[in-house]
Amino acid sequence: MTGMFLESAVALARERGHEIRAPRARYVAFQRYPLKEHCQILVLVARALYPNVTLREGLRKLGRGAPHVLLQSTLGRVVLGSVEGPIATLEAMGRSYALHMRPANLAIERAGDKAAIIRMSEIHNFLDSHNVGVFEGVMKLAKVDATIRIRAYSRTSADFLCEW
Repeated sequence: MTGMFLESAVALARERGHEIRAPRARYVAFQRYPLKEHCQILVLVARALYPNVTLREGLRKLGRGAPHVLLQSTLGRVVLGSVEGPIATLEAMGRSYALHMRPANLAIERAGDKAAIIRMSEIHNFLDSHNVGVFEGVMKLAKVDATIRIRAYSRTSADFLCEW
C-alpha cells in the first residue's frame, strides 16, 4: 500500500484530536509499505474516530474518504479527477488499485443502464467493509446516490453490485 493512504488516516485522527501510535513517525506518499501496517493503522483510526459503531462500520466510513485522498496527488487528479460519470469513475478507481495496492485485481462490468459489477480478487484488506466504503466514496465523487451489495466468494474475492 502506498504511503499517501497511511499518512492521511493518521492525519485525520490527529485533526480530530486522537494520537495514533503508528509504526512509523511519517509516511511518504508513493513509497510502498506493508499491507499489514496499513490494516493496523485503519483499525486504530476506525476505533478512535468511530467508537460507537462496529469496527466494520468504522472501516467502511474510513474507506469513503479514499477517493479524496487520491485526488490530493497529481496522479490521482489525472486518473480520477479527469473522468465523468459513474462507470468512468469506477473504472478509474479500479485502475488506481493496481497502482497502490498489490496484489489486487479489479474489473468493472456494466450491468445495465444504472449498474455495474466490480469484480475484485486478491484484496487482502477488509474486503467486506473498508473496500465497500471506498466504492461508496467513488460513487459520491461521481455525484450519484448508489447502493453497493457484496457477494463474497472468499476472504479476498468478491463481486460488488453497484446500483444508482
